[in-house]
Order: sequence, then structure tokens, then C-alpha cells
Amino acid sequence: MHKAVPPRAADVVTSSRGAIVTAAGPSMRAVLRDLALPTFAQYARRWDWDLRACDLPADGASADPFAQGAKWNKIRLLREALEQHPMALWLDADVLVLRQDDDIAAHLHPEHFQALSLEMVPSEHRVNPNTGVWLMRSCVAAFAFLDAVEAAGPQPGPWADQGGVLAALGWDRGDQDYRWARPGRGGDFLAGTSWLPPGWNSPYLEGRSDGECFNSAAASYADRPQVLDPHALHFMGMTPAARYRAMATATGASTLRAVSSSTATG
Repeated sequence: MHKAVPPRAADVVTSSRGAIVTAAGPSMRAVLRDLALPTFAQYARRWDWDLRACDLPADGASADPFAQGAKWNKIRLLREALEQHPMALWLDADVLVLRQDDDIAAHLHPEHFQALSLEMVPSEHRVNPNTGVWLMRSCVAAFAFLDAVEAAGPQPGPWADQGGVLAALGWDRGDQDYRWARPGRGGDFLAGTSWLPPGWNSPYLEGRSDGECFNSAAASYADRPQVLDPHALHFMGMTPAARYRAMATATGASTLRAVSSSTATG
């Protein structure tokens, strides 16, 4: 197990505010490269972040062992980024950053080590942190938390890294599929967690069918809270082909909105 020791000050790269970190395997590589990564790069330039995109040798679909293994790489990649940067912002490969006008670091409390968003699914009676957008500060508490996630290990059910995070936070996971998940006993790690505005990890809700969804039925997205004009839109729980179609459409719509706004104000 890694020891919870922060990097020496001389080892931390300070030429930027931090690193945006992401990764994809073969099935998600085109989604990341063609659609998500350009939006990450634009945000990185606007707010002075480095961008680190990792090619994973394997991934999978749904919650099969290859998919779970790919998700678990998130813990290692975040740790590596925090060893070299003051902050690390993880963005899943199925996330689009649609707006550039908000500094996400402003939502991390000065005394907290991480910031996550809350996912709310009324049809499954659950509320839980979602690690698709995950901001961490390089400090003793952050490395201790990653140690605790690794010690918990991948949890039973559909989530790998996210299940480990819930376990380390002391969250009540509900049943094996996380139905009825809710805040649990908590502890110091939960007390050191800030909560991002919902617009920083808003679920994509439109055009879902059961044949192209996994982990949760398409109907479970009908009544999830949604933010109009979010900063980050998350295309969670979809097959790669469905994600590509939906994200390509959303990216095109975003570009048109930006052009229309620029023309109107120019």
C-alpha cells in the first residue's frame, strides 16, 4: 500500500494550477479523442491547467472485469498527478465541458482536500458522490484518502473506483446495486470533502434506450435533477456507440450556441 505522504515541495510542478487527468481504453478512445478531449483542452487553456490524457491498454462494457479494471486506474492516475501538481482534476472520458466561465477550483474549500458532486436518482432512492468529475488538492489528507480507497478495494456491484470512494467516505451504499444509498457514518474524509455545484456533473438524460444503457434502466434517468446550460455534461451509463452519437450532437449544439451568442453580442 502507498504511504500517505505528500510530495516534497520541490517535486511539485507549479508552472500551472494543476493537471486535468483523463483516460480511455480501446472502446472509449474515439469518444475521448474526438469529443471530450477538445473541450478539456479549451478549459485547460482558459484556467491554466496542464492536460494529461492516458491510453489504457484495455477496457470493457458495463461492469465486466475489464471495465472495472479500467475504472480502477483512476486512483493511480490521480495519485501520480498529485505527486507533481498542486491540484488534480479528474474528468471521465464521457464528460463534455460545455462552459469555460467558471473556475472549478473556487468550489474547493480552502481547508478541504477534495470536491465531488452528488448524484441523485429518485427512482432508485439513492444519493451518492459521483467520481466522473473529481477535484483533489495535493496534501496529506488527499494521499491518505487514496490509500483508504485502495485499502477498501473495488466493491461488489457495478462500480469500481466509485464504490471504493463511497466505502472510504463511510457512505451507506444501500443494497448491492446502490439503491437506497445515502450519507452514512462519515468521518474525517467526509468532513474534508467539498461539494461541487450540480452543473459541474449534470447527467445527460435525453434519448436513452434500455438496449444502450447499463447499470441503471433508461427510465431511471427520467426524473433525475438536470441543470440547464451545465458546465459539465456527463453521458454516464451508455454504450460507447450511444455515447459517441449523443456527445457529437451535444458538442455541435454547444458550438452553435457559442457562435450565435458571439454574433449577437458582436
